[in-house]
Amino acid sequence: MRNLSLKARVMLATTSLTVAFLFFIGFALIAAYKASAEQSIERQLAQDVDELIALIEDTRGTGWLPNELIDPNYNQPRSPFVGLVYDEHGKLIWRSLSSYRFDIDFTPLFSNLKREFTHRFIGQNRFFSYELSVLLPLDDSIHGYTLVALYDDDEYIKETRDYTTLVVLWLTGGLLLMLLLITWSLRWSLAPLRTLARELSQMRSGDRGQLSSQYPDEIARITTPLNGLLMRERESRERLKHTMGDLAHSLKTPLAAIQTSCQSLESLPDAPTETLSNIVEQAQRMNQTISYQLKRAVVGRQGLTQNRIEPGPVVEKLVRALSKVYQSKEVEYRLNIGEDCWFDGEEGDLMEILGNLLENAFRLCILQVEVDVQLIGDKKKPSLLIQVDDDGPGVPEEQREAILQRGVRADSRNPGQGIGLAVVADIVSSYHGQLTVGRAEQLGGARFLISLPLGTY
Repeated sequence: MRNLSLKARVMLATTSLTVAFLFFIGFALIAAYKASAEQSIERQLAQDVDELIALIEDTRGTGWLPNELIDPNYNQPRSPFVGLVYDEHGKLIWRSLSSYRFDIDFTPLFSNLKREFTHRFIGQNRFFSYELSVLLPLDDSIHGYTLVALYDDDEYIKETRDYTTLVVLWLTGGLLLMLLLITWSLRWSLAPLRTLARELSQMRSGDRGQLSSQYPDEIARITTPLNGLLMRERESRERLKHTMGDLAHSLKTPLAAIQTSCQSLESLPDAPTETLSNIVEQAQRMNQTISYQLKRAVVGRQGLTQNRIEPGPVVEKLVRALSKVYQSKEVEYRLNIGEDCWFDGEEGDLMEILGNLLENAFRLCILQVEVDVQLIGDKKKPSLLIQVDDDGPGVPEEQREAILQRGVRADSRNPGQGIGLAVVADIVSSYHGQLTVGRAEQLGGARFLISLPLGTY
């Protein structure tokens, strides 16, 4: 599963909690409304039953009750309210005018002073039922009655459904408003992180040297040490360059003196020629090793910040210089530099890569050299493609991997130490790129192809 962004994680968690909370609130509101409505219905039915008791007492047990009651709800044929009176034997002795539209199938269970409020089916309809059983002293005798007040729940269900719809609409609106507020608050809260990402991108492209100090305390705990690290890294890099230069000077000078002295001794009579030649050879190997290791020490991605270099001017500068060096060959070169090409790194690394490849091409070609530099890939993951072709003898397939190793040269007739391509391979590897050696399709000589990913550390 793909990792979610920080914003997506917060939005998902907050939205889930908000939905759960609003669902609980909605459930509680609807439950409270139902409970309140049922309590109101129970109070209303209890009052109606009390009215029936008062009427029975007024009639003094004659068994006659008026068809119309004071409460008009029981006198209308379409009313949801129904009134019933049963004697102590369970016989229906009175019913309200509103009861005749219902199929009443109700059998009371007489019990003195029993009160019962239920919600149940009576016949084909569902009612709220309030039942009260009483013993009334009438005409020097005690009579038992069961008084029943019913309320058809169709209206209750409709009102509950309307209230539920209203609650859902309001809570949905509240959820949308809450999401908008959460989105705004997240954008405001994460603004320092966006600023940090932008400044890091500027540092990578070389437009900024360090991070700003205007950050909240939580992020400043990261940016402040990082700025210190950047400063120490730059200072360490400068010291390394100076140290490497001093080391090269201090070692190469004695080695050159040893070589010169040995060559002078070789001209003397009875000189140990074999021993002196061995000393010269070992001095040359030491000089070669020093040159290679010094170049390796300062190539590749040198720091946390990177520069965006245009390769076109670098290529043109090198080609002009090499044309003068190999003026006698009258090399014909063709440059194809794509628009908006750039190199994400140190200019010295690009000079080292192109310098070695172009020097080999000019030195080994017969007449023609072609250089192609293009930007490939999409905008999110671009790569810089460098291709150098010549019409020389090319590189045999069995030697194409070996020439990238230190001290190995494909052309032993030309002078050199055999470290140029090895340094190029090291630089390309430090940028997580690829270097391949092949055959130029049109010119027929060697082809060196380099692919360097851009915008990544």
